[in-house]
Amino acid sequence: MINKRFRSMFLFLAGIPALVHSNPYSDFESRVNAAAIKPFALDLGGLLGASSFHSGRSLGMPGFEAGVVGVVQSKPDRNNLILRNSGIDAFGLPLVRGAVGLPFNIDIAAHGIKLEGASVIGGGLRYGIFQSSLLTQFLPSVGISAFGDRVTHRAFRAEHFGFSVCAGWDIPIITPFIGVGLDSTRVTVKAATAAGVVGFSEIAKGYRATLGADVTPFPFMRLRGAYLLLHGVVGGMASLGVQF
Repeated sequence: MINKRFRSMFLFLAGIPALVHSNPYSDFESRVNAAAIKPFALDLGGLLGASSFHSGRSLGMPGFEAGVVGVVQSKPDRNNLILRNSGIDAFGLPLVRGAVGLPFNIDIAAHGIKLEGASVIGGGLRYGIFQSSLLTQFLPSVGISAFGDRVTHRAFRAEHFGFSVCAGWDIPIITPFIGVGLDSTRVTVKAATAAGVVGFSEIAKGYRATLGADVTPFPFMRLRGAYLLLHGVVGGMASLGVQF
């Protein structure tokens, strides 16, 4: 059972670059107009925010984790004509990330990537509001997180801020979790074919929710898979990493 999950997770993560390889941003310059900026920002912010979902449990000092995460949205928002008119269906974002545990149930985390002409760099804090113990295993660990990201592309730049609340139940081998989050994303146009659009910026605010699980098939190895709802659009997340 675990081997099947491991293979499925590996195939999901391996498929993220293929989705991104279609380069959903390649036609941004030729298709952007004033009305299209906000829906584009909504989809971008959802991917960035969903990558920060976690099980609700802090690493604890001197905990450490490192790995890769991939987020996929099954289709663009109905108003995201930049992607829809470019023939983009499912699209995703892979990130390399790491985190270290600090005192008082605080983690500091960072992630980023440079791919297909776009670079993403971001980081934030996670705080364990309540961490279940041997005597309270029936209760979930609850954590909050706040992340900021900056995306740079030849045709646009984006600033994203996301906030999440997650809760997870510690069961041997598997940790199911749920989470909700909010995102605020500003996209500014740097290059456009349409006259008068360069310099325009819009802010999009969206929500997201997740239902997933962490699996520990081997000591210090963590697999994560989750169903996502990104401002009403179905998606998925998977990650593979080491955790101490």
